[in-house]
Amino acid sequence: MNVPSKLTALAARLIGKNWAHESAEELAAALDKQIDQLREANMPEHLAGAASLTSAPAFQPGLVDLRGDVYDAAVYLDALTTSATATGNVDLVDALREAGETAHELVARLAAAAHATIPAPAVPVTSRVA
Repeated sequence: MNVPSKLTALAARLIGKNWAHESAEELAAALDKQIDQLREANMPEHLAGAASLTSAPAFQPGLVDLRGDVYDAAVYLDALTTSATATGNVDLVDALREAGETAHELVARLAAAAHATIPAPAVPVTSRVA
């Protein structure tokens, strides 16, 4: 199966069809290509944006946004798990469940990172009067 052009893939989606790869090799190549394209397109922007952060609180908006995006993905994985369960494909259900658990764990870790952007409260120093 040849990888569809963007136009072919769009046309398929418009009529309710999805493009699926027929072999593990095709799928692996498509996944690798996806990562390469994302890295090439987004890495420079992400590096430049991250380099401009000069204090812990400056990280907070991006972490909050990222947590929301990851939570959305986690909820989507939960929905896919539910639908896959109906198909009876145990391997797919197990893989989706594990991916969902990992996504939910990442949501919690991103929340912890966002909380780490809040400055620690100053501890008052007292002196003893003798």
